[in-house]
Amino acid sequence: MISVVICSRKSNIPIYLEENIKTTIGVDCEIIVIDNSENRYSIFTAYNKGFNLSKFPVLCFVHEDVYFKTVNWGSRIIEHLNDETCGIIGVAGGKIATKVPAQWSAEKSYLHIIQHSNKGRYSTLLKEPKSFSGVRQAAIVVDGVFLSMRRDIFLKIKFDESLDGFHGYDYDISIQSIVAGYKNYIIYDVLMEHYSEGYKDIRYYNSLLKIHKKWIASLPLFTDDNQKSKSEIQLIETKRLKKIIRRMARTGFPLKDAVANTSYFIQSLKSDDINLEINGVKLRFFSVRLLRFVRNLFSMKNSR
Repeated sequence: MISVVICSRKSNIPIYLEENIKTTIGVDCEIIVIDNSENRYSIFTAYNKGFNLSKFPVLCFVHEDVYFKTVNWGSRIIEHLNDETCGIIGVAGGKIATKVPAQWSAEKSYLHIIQHSNKGRYSTLLKEPKSFSGVRQAAIVVDGVFLSMRRDIFLKIKFDESLDGFHGYDYDISIQSIVAGYKNYIIYDVLMEHYSEGYKDIRYYNSLLKIHKKWIASLPLFTDDNQKSKSEIQLIETKRLKKIIRRMARTGFPLKDAVANTSYFIQSLKSDDINLEINGVKLRFFSVRLLRFVRNLFSMKNSR
């Protein structure tokens, strides 16, 4: 009934994860592991390869550092996907995708997951919004820790192998689903534990920039329950533009690339109210790097 696809950095997934999936899923399943120990595939290629090897009508693309807490979670996945309007479901995501790149959690998070941090901290249960009592929330972007969809949908959309690396695949296929006329959801009746969090380095932001440029004509996108006025969209995109400049500075983008990217998104917004000139970008870029240098200098001095 369910094909579980995992791209692994080793030749196989941990035994505990294989046993965990088989004992908790509650329906017939196959586990397809794409061996990427030699780094031969991008995540886009690996997941498409997994689909080609699969046979069941429901697909789940899952990280290899997870642990399912909910018993019979497979039945709940199938029930959600029985809705023919349903595209992609997951356990974390956001309701907005604007013309300007940003993490899906940039404004507000919608999630149901036990999330460990790279610093060893974790929350016993992350549920946002905490007051929500339903089983699913409409979303635009679904986080890649867990992506599930019906096979018939994957015949209309796929992971874009013209993109590379290991970032942005969730953003891209989520937008594909919405543009194809489906609705994505964050579900609250399947709980899993995730043992790491992603590193948002220069590769992450490069992928985000590339994907937003790909979809620029279709953006912004908002869920039906989260529609925004023109002025609200403008405010969000202005805020995001300032933030992506800081992120490019902090993650090591060459100045010429940062200026080119900023110029591209300023032009795409077509708004006279956005007063971000290229000279301002250069000043902001250098001030962020200077602040980072000073902080590192003090940190080194204090550690002696």
